[in-house]
Amino acid sequence: MAQFASIVAVYPVFFYSSGAIEEGWKREDLVIARANVVIGYGIGTVFALGLMALGALALAPGGINPEHLSTSAMPTALTLGKVGLAVLFVGMFAAVFGAALEASLSAGYTVSQYFGWQWGKYVKPREASRFHLVVLVTIVVAAAAVGTTVDPIKVTEFVLLLNAAALPLTFVPTLIVANDPDYLGDKTNSRLTNGLATVYLGLILMAALAAIPLLIVTKVGA
Repeated sequence: MAQFASIVAVYPVFFYSSGAIEEGWKREDLVIARANVVIGYGIGTVFALGLMALGALALAPGGINPEHLSTSAMPTALTLGKVGLAVLFVGMFAAVFGAALEASLSAGYTVSQYFGWQWGKYVKPREASRFHLVVLVTIVVAAAAVGTTVDPIKVTEFVLLLNAAALPLTFVPTLIVANDPDYLGDKTNSRLTNGLATVYLGLILMAALAAIPLLIVTKVGA
């Protein structure tokens, strides 16, 4: 679920593009960026499939529905024991903590850039007070939501469907810029990349068209 969420979510577009500006990425950094995407998503996909397979083998026979993060750790504990469980807990903390930072910073980037405010995590809070305020408010609101009785699984499903509907609105502009030599010089998309991107665009357009009707028909999985 987390891997799929990162693929269909809109916020990484703002997070990574803003981070590239802040950290002053250069042409030589493209190799690292591409490796991060290919290797990172590849490893993440393998782990996600592995966890789902373990869940089907360890939880399904007992009729256990992994509605909580702690429950999803059971297959790893059964397979790898205490050491594996300890490693998993460290990874889970890093993943959740990192995702919280990415999402809150993305909110700050998006709102600040839309309104033309000073922004940036390397800018002093006094000089970019509204940016830092949006980041802080995002964290506080999210933490407050966790303390309510709202089902986090339902919220995740709802957000995923909305993100799927909105994804073409970020993918199409990105694809246009990726083919603009005024921005990228000789680093524009190749024919192969554009072909794969066109196929992907068709898939996300179908997902976007189906997202809202599915949201209504299934009542967000109710």
